[in-house]
Amino acid sequence: MNGQMKWLLIVVFAIVALILNFTIIDEIIMPDPCYYHTKEMNFVLRLFYSSSSASGGHPEINLFNVIFTLVVGGLIGNKIHHFLEKKNCY
Repeated sequence: MNGQMKWLLIVVFAIVALILNFTIIDEIIMPDPCYYHTKEMNFVLRLFYSSSSASGGHPEINLFNVIFTLVVGGLIGNKIHHFLEKKNCY
């Protein structure tokens, strides 16, 4: 049961992090995607977003962003599992 709970928490928190990234975090970081029609993205934005002609020059979340978000969410789920395990919550 303990191993199943660990993986359940990792998957759930990874999915929650991805949902938060696509809804709230993306809107905070990119409130006006048209701004980058005439401005250049900095290194950090280019790392997490790509801009192509298919998107009309608007920054879009790239694969690295998705993988990074899933990993961070999974790590948070793993830490919560360790915390709950120490507290003997289940």
